[in-house]
Amino acid sequence: MAKFWVGGTGTWNSTNTANWANTDGGPAGASVPIAGDTCYFSALSGTGTVTMDGTAPTVLDCRFESANLIYSLSASWATATASTIFTAGTLNLNNFTLTTAFISSSVSTARTINFGTGKIVVTGNNANVVNFFNLTNYSQTGTPRIELSYAGSTGTRSMRYGDNSGTATQSNTPDIYVTAGSDIIRFNFNVTSTAVRTFDTTGFSGSIEASAIRLFGSLNLSATTTVSASANPINFISTQSGNTITTNGVLVDRPIIFNGIGGDWTLSGNLTVGSTRSITLTNGTLNGGTANVSSSSFALGSGTKTLSLGSGTWTVAGSGTAWNANTNVANLTVSASTGIISMTSASAKTFAGGAKVWPTLNQGGAGALTIQQSNTFANITNTVQPATITLTAATTQTVSAFGVSGTSGNPITLNTSSAGVQATLSDSGGVNSVSFVSIKDIIATGGAIWDAPTTNGNIDDGNNTGWNFGIPFNYDIEFSPALRSFTERKHF
Repeated sequence: MAKFWVGGTGTWNSTNTANWANTDGGPAGASVPIAGDTCYFSALSGTGTVTMDGTAPTVLDCRFESANLIYSLSASWATATASTIFTAGTLNLNNFTLTTAFISSSVSTARTINFGTGKIVVTGNNANVVNFFNLTNYSQTGTPRIELSYAGSTGTRSMRYGDNSGTATQSNTPDIYVTAGSDIIRFNFNVTSTAVRTFDTTGFSGSIEASAIRLFGSLNLSATTTVSASANPINFISTQSGNTITTNGVLVDRPIIFNGIGGDWTLSGNLTVGSTRSITLTNGTLNGGTANVSSSSFALGSGTKTLSLGSGTWTVAGSGTAWNANTNVANLTVSASTGIISMTSASAKTFAGGAKVWPTLNQGGAGALTIQQSNTFANITNTVQPATITLTAATTQTVSAFGVSGTSGNPITLNTSSAGVQATLSDSGGVNSVSFVSIKDIIATGGAIWDAPTTNGNIDDGNNTGWNFGIPFNYDIEFSPALRSFTERKHF
């Protein structure tokens, strides 16, 4: 049966009949809604505040349609088997919990949810459990939190915030917590992109399905969550700081894009992206922390961005220009830290560094590694033999160390991209000693010693400058008390 609120201000509880009518705008005095009834708050319901004290019976549906009413909880309110449809006015949770099977607010009229420290708990399953398709004129205050609490395994729970026209923003999307269940969570339905703020699946052990996903906040995946494979990306678009990404070992087999002006994201654990998927940094700051990162490729978008690689290893498995920090290098800041970038493809691959400062670059795959632009590295190393490292002709790679070596019968080839045209390795001090390296067209300079003795399996393949292919030099430092000076003595 339909029940209609009348008379404006009043309390919805288990006994008050002064605000209920059997017809829209009809006389008061109707019985309090009971289980199975549908409750309407319409344009004829009056003006004022509806206080919901949590003692009323569960009804079938609650339709909040009046722009003249404030719906205010004075205690936690449960309509756990009912739908809540909110199309106008102000819903004030007053720091309490509203529990409902489904919630929908897909209109363009003005409406506001005041969460405070409260939350909305959605218990339904196998349906569109959260539907805020149209966010035009929707606003929220407080800490907006929606929990999906169904604990079973049946069906698919769909949720949608915003449509394809981009009505979802940093300020009108909530945090979504999937606290239980082993079913399917579909991030959107009938649209190509939806958005929420933070998305957290702690307590969930099912699968996440979606086309494109947009997150205005953090991501926290439980170790028992599965993310469906897709070429559609996860877009991190926060414009605020303090966001974290925690995957707990879950494979994220999707492209990942960071594109929030002023946003920042810190990896609080290892991030493994699918072996054919890319990571793209367009706007904002990406901080690797101590995490290890794996992807097919890394690239830049055209915005203002900062990359802090942290202390972990960034494994890049793709071929071609798998690390492309040259295209869109404008407005890029790099904090190299102490990490490692390891290029592991068995096919030819390119590191395009954009003339920036990088941590250690490792040749970690059988395919030739080409280094483009004049960059600065903490070290250049290799973990496979045989292998080739090719420096783009006429560039200079400035290093603090050069740890390249092959083995007997499995040498490292060090050359340039144009035979007969030299490239330069420069190190300001110390001794760089290589073994089982075939060197061609390479200038070694900068003040350091560059030892490549042929007795250690090295080959002078021609047009090299600054290398010592003979017996390695040894150096002593002798102090003269009389002259109060040091003398360097080189001997064989």
